[in-house]
Amino acid sequence: MSDLSALPVQAYLIACLLAGAIGLWLGRVAWHERDEPGGLEVALYLLCGGGVALLYAFRIALPGEVGMTVALNLATPLVGALPVLWICFALAFTGHERWRTERRIVGIATPAFVWVLLAWSSETHGLARGPVTAVVDGPFTLLGYGLGPVGGAYVLLAYGLCVAGALLVVDLYERTGNRYRLQTFVVLLGTLFPFLAGVATFVDVGSYAHLSWLPTAFVIHGVFLYGTVFWLGTLDAAVVARDTAVEVMQDPVIVSGSDGRIRDLNPAAEALLPPDAVGSSLSAVFPRLEDGSEHPIAIGDRQFDIQENPITDPRGTDRGHVFLLRDVTAREQRQAALERRESELERQNERLEEFAGVVSHDLRNPLAAASAAVELARQRGDDPDGSLERAANAHERMDDMIEGLLALATAGETVDGLDRVSLDGAVRRVWSRLETADATLTVEGDATALADRDRLEQLLSNLFRNAIEHAGADAAVTVTVSSDGDGVTLAVGDDGPGIPPAERENVTERGVSLGGGTGLGLAIVGDIAEAHGWTLAVGESDDGGARFVIEGLEAADP
Repeated sequence: MSDLSALPVQAYLIACLLAGAIGLWLGRVAWHERDEPGGLEVALYLLCGGGVALLYAFRIALPGEVGMTVALNLATPLVGALPVLWICFALAFTGHERWRTERRIVGIATPAFVWVLLAWSSETHGLARGPVTAVVDGPFTLLGYGLGPVGGAYVLLAYGLCVAGALLVVDLYERTGNRYRLQTFVVLLGTLFPFLAGVATFVDVGSYAHLSWLPTAFVIHGVFLYGTVFWLGTLDAAVVARDTAVEVMQDPVIVSGSDGRIRDLNPAAEALLPPDAVGSSLSAVFPRLEDGSEHPIAIGDRQFDIQENPITDPRGTDRGHVFLLRDVTAREQRQAALERRESELERQNERLEEFAGVVSHDLRNPLAAASAAVELARQRGDDPDGSLERAANAHERMDDMIEGLLALATAGETVDGLDRVSLDGAVRRVWSRLETADATLTVEGDATALADRDRLEQLLSNLFRNAIEHAGADAAVTVTVSSDGDGVTLAVGDDGPGIPPAERENVTERGVSLGGGTGLGLAIVGDIAEAHGWTLAVGESDDGGARFVIEGLEAADP
């Protein structure tokens, strides 16, 4: 039994007991908060380290070799688990969750499991460690034993895992920005304690050759890991989002952790937010970004669309969010200009309709009176030189212009509702309402299309009037309807003199007339086609006359 009155023994026991108490207490705290990346490994590491420290204190204080051996065997699986827990923590902490598969963890843990079994049974074979005997080393009574071949191999494996985990953290240190180097530095600093303690133990540094410095070193290492994960904040959001929030991105990127605090900003975001934004609550710094109440959001004289992506670990646990702010200032300015233009056009259309109504009302009444007076005078035979006939023709032309003005005021309005219209039926219905004299109509083909029925019939009426006006009273009008999948084409041709190629692009403009008309009929046709989203082309018919082709009609579902 060790001399418990000796100061070195008391100091060592106090250190082990204190380390054990701290390890078990922090391990319990970490266990309740183990959802953080690496939190489960930290909790188990602290519990194992604390258990090792307490059991080693028992080995020092127990009076008999049997009790000391029992404490040694109880601590053996805890010691075997520590390197495995360390490498698992390093993988989680550095964002290599894809490597933490069940098969790989079992593969890493299997050598430790085999070593524990062989250590427990070493008295029969000596593969893990040599014979265990009590050794007096100054005031200490310790257990002395040598390493067997398997024990030596496991020590090398444990150091290999320790170095591999450290290299992963070093790689992370190189990959992360300056504001995250404190966490990686703390982890690396804590790793030095068990590494150096192991060297001191196996190389027999110091006055007591058989005394182990590892128990307290494990707990110190666990405390550093605990501080990194639960005090400084892990790199959960920063590491996973680093590939997305690259420093060279021109769009601002904001990374928030699962606690709602800002963890990272790229330079574009740093220019937008206050200098102390990192570490602050997202709701306090940027409430409109978190609640999504405004899209796009305005920041100064710029506007941004928000793309939010959650950060989750392989278990689906929420680890934070990445907010990508796309500058849409130019787009919003164009949209605002378009809305102003549309509003202006709406006001102009309202004024045009109002003007057309006033003109129609104010002109029709005196025109009707003038037409009645002329007709009465003609019936009395008071027109020896034909002046009244010319006046009657002028009145008729004025009436046509008024009707054209009214039609023109509504022809270009946006089409809000579409009807299922049989084109053959619409063509024949419109033709039957007109004064066609000796003109003939031929309809080739049929299809059901989607259109504003009234405006489509107005379009057909104007085309038929134009054909009769230019081809004569005996005009032969041919309407061709063809469909190609979802599209329908409507063509109206006549056998008149046709339209010269140089004039075909202009005949649908307002005021252009090749035969002394009002110049509004074909303009109305063009406006109605444009309001529907159709295209109007002017060409030559098979008989040499004019042919108007309307494409883009949408076929109605059968």
